[in-house]
Amino acid sequence: MYEIQFHPADIRKPVRYHFLSRAGARWLITLMAVVLLVLGTGLVLAPLGIQSLLLTSKLSRLHHINQLRNQVLDNRERSLEFLKSQIASARTRQNQISLVLGNTQEDVGLGGTPVKPSLEATSPRVATALLAGSELATESQALLALADEMIGFSQEHQQLIQTVPSICPLQIGSFVLTSPFGERISPFTNTRDFHTGLDLAAREGTDVFAPGEARVVFAGRFPLRRNIRWWRYGNVVVLRHGERYLTIFAHLQDISVRRGRTVSRGDVIGTVGNSGWSTSPHLHYEIRVIREDEDQPVPVDPRIYILDYQWTGHEAVLIAARYAPRPDFDPLPSRIALH
Repeated sequence: MYEIQFHPADIRKPVRYHFLSRAGARWLITLMAVVLLVLGTGLVLAPLGIQSLLLTSKLSRLHHINQLRNQVLDNRERSLEFLKSQIASARTRQNQISLVLGNTQEDVGLGGTPVKPSLEATSPRVATALLAGSELATESQALLALADEMIGFSQEHQQLIQTVPSICPLQIGSFVLTSPFGERISPFTNTRDFHTGLDLAAREGTDVFAPGEARVVFAGRFPLRRNIRWWRYGNVVVLRHGERYLTIFAHLQDISVRRGRTVSRGDVIGTVGNSGWSTSPHLHYEIRVIREDEDQPVPVDPRIYILDYQWTGHEAVLIAARYAPRPDFDPLPSRIALH
């Protein structure tokens, strides 16, 4: 048995006595040891806890900064994709203009000396973005060089620039392409034939414009007895654009020009009609290229030359134009004088 006495500071108060058995004393000692151990552990771990709180706060800030950086990187990647599409579109347009002007430019490996990234990558994703940016910079340099070359060519060939048939003969938005250039099934014979132009369906009476400066070499309808194939075109206007191009406008309702007249780009030469072999009002539009090694002007896809309208599958049309074989076509009637 153990006795524990508590003497109050005030001597007037009585002394308090507590008696503990041996087992109770052991429990009290054990409890005091546990309390001391907890207090000691707390004193040891307190700095670690404070450090953990500080690290958690720092980690939260770093996580927030990382999210912001990822958002910035997402925006940069979207911008790169947009610029990539714009550069691809510009290259397609450059190829188109070079074909139209007959000044086919050689690809220069998309840009001579590659532009190296100015920053070091901090992650694979950043490295990919930096590489994409440097490639776009290289391609941009190539396009600028090609553009300078094209400007120089244009300045030296002003007459060609004026005469090339480069605009759509119908107002944009007023027509639907119903039959493209190339192989098709004839709506009259149900057999395969080569369509040498574009059929642009439009309202009867819609104005037809000259696509470039030209001289009218034919305006009217070919007599049946002279040329049955061209008689099927109905009312026709044929324009001679300088020394290189010929354009044909068929199935017209009205003709606004006469043979021998000179027209400028955008002048009205007639209206859409349904004359000749035609199932509905439309304009049959052809472009033929006059080449030194050919005895007849050769039809080409007019979509290549129309610069103010973007066709579906535009790039595929340009690629096909570079390697297309000479098509089968009806030669010009003798009544059309090229000189």
